[in-house]
Amino acid sequence: MSRTRSANGRSSVYRDSSGTWHGWVSMGRDENGKPVRRHVRGRTRAVVSERVADLERERASSAGLAAANRRQTLGEWLDEWLVLVKRSRKPRTFTTYDALVRTHCQQLRSVKLHEVTVRHIDDLLHRVATAVSPTTAGNLHRTLRSAFTIAVRRGLIAANPCRYATVPRVAHVEVEPLTVAEVHRLLSIAAGERNAARWAVALALGLRQGEALALQWSDIDLENGTLAVRRQLQRHPWEHGCVESEPRHPPAECPQRHSGGLRFDDTKSGAGRRVLALPPQMVPQLLDHRRAQAAERLAVGSAWAEHDLVFPRPGGGPADPRNDHRVWKRLLARAEIREARLHDARHTAATILLAQGVDGRVVMSLMGWSQAVLLTRYQHVMDTMRVEAAVKVGTAIWGD
Repeated sequence: MSRTRSANGRSSVYRDSSGTWHGWVSMGRDENGKPVRRHVRGRTRAVVSERVADLERERASSAGLAAANRRQTLGEWLDEWLVLVKRSRKPRTFTTYDALVRTHCQQLRSVKLHEVTVRHIDDLLHRVATAVSPTTAGNLHRTLRSAFTIAVRRGLIAANPCRYATVPRVAHVEVEPLTVAEVHRLLSIAAGERNAARWAVALALGLRQGEALALQWSDIDLENGTLAVRRQLQRHPWEHGCVESEPRHPPAECPQRHSGGLRFDDTKSGAGRRVLALPPQMVPQLLDHRRAQAAERLAVGSAWAEHDLVFPRPGGGPADPRNDHRVWKRLLARAEIREARLHDARHTAATILLAQGVDGRVVMSLMGWSQAVLLTRYQHVMDTMRVEAAVKVGTAIWGD
């Protein structure tokens, strides 16, 4: 049996020629600085994976010998931290963390964890801001700050070097919503499209793409005019399922890939779970859409994949977000509207609400925002409302 090991101290699970499954877990380093790895075996992958997870939990709770001998490097800790956060973060969030760490932290991986200074972080963030963008540097800073915070809590380091680092300033980007006239034109063009109501939901209710594509008919009460946002459709990254310890092909091309593809997740935050009132004009559109979908289901017959989705792809399955984005771009071109992101439909809904004088706290609830700071993106709308309020006060006191 040939033993295989994962790079950078990560855990590995593989099957040997006799069919036995093996797992290797890096537990840190001994007092001489040599890597310590634990081995488990079993008759199935599931059994070995569970034993590997137990060892990883043991390693996380004990904090290992690395802190005692002060030999643990930043790279080793980041690898360990990624294992920890993978259990509690959404797949897309974890993928972002992993990409940021492995793409931008290579030059610091060999630095001892307790020797990382504020200067190291400052130089790293400046380098990323210059070579990539200030936004990426800011995302990297938040990721590293989280990793160092856990290291402080576990007693691996005394202070978080990211706490006093200088974060590159990100230029303010003004929200560019569609005008009401552009909304009318786009919805008129979309009326002849399949799933036409999809765009009314986006522009009037401000649902995120994943929320709209995960809507089920059981979430909509047309009699009482309500719509509940309970879940979102997300693309999960694929993971390797092959026996190679260091495969040359990416996870998406692995013959035994698993855990990836389109899947339904919880909403982005607790505030994302919300119940919205439907504009009365939207109820007939959704009724027509349901009748059209019933006819489509009847034509497809037994091949229809029943997911109760409001906006499925042809055949009933979950719609691919990339195709959904292509339809949006095609509608913009046909309506002769400037280039706009699909997320700008959400900004449009929020802008219209604020422009109609809806209280900011109500807008936060309708949009599913958990932070009031998001309202500052719509300062230009708020300023217009303030001017209108001043005119009304002046008229009331001095007349026209």
